[in-house]
Amino acid sequence: MKYEEINKLVAKRNDLEVKLRKQIDEKLKMLMDVRYSKDQAYRLLAGENLDFRTLKLWHTGEAMKPSSYDKLMGLIEE
Repeated sequence: MKYEEINKLVAKRNDLEVKLRKQIDEKLKMLMDVRYSKDQAYRLLAGENLDFRTLKLWHTGEAMKPSSYDKLMGLIEE
């Protein structure tokens, strides 16, 4: 792969992650405002797409496996 292609790929991935993080922040706040616990809120947000712990780890910035990326990006709403 050429440098320009890698640079575009990284920029696109970063943009998608920022968009998803913003959406998760908003939805998590709404759910917690109506008295859902943090784990319950992550369970609702993850749905059947992925394990809620994967979403929670990614959202808190602790860890993210590269294989989880596609599942996480499936949560983005257009």
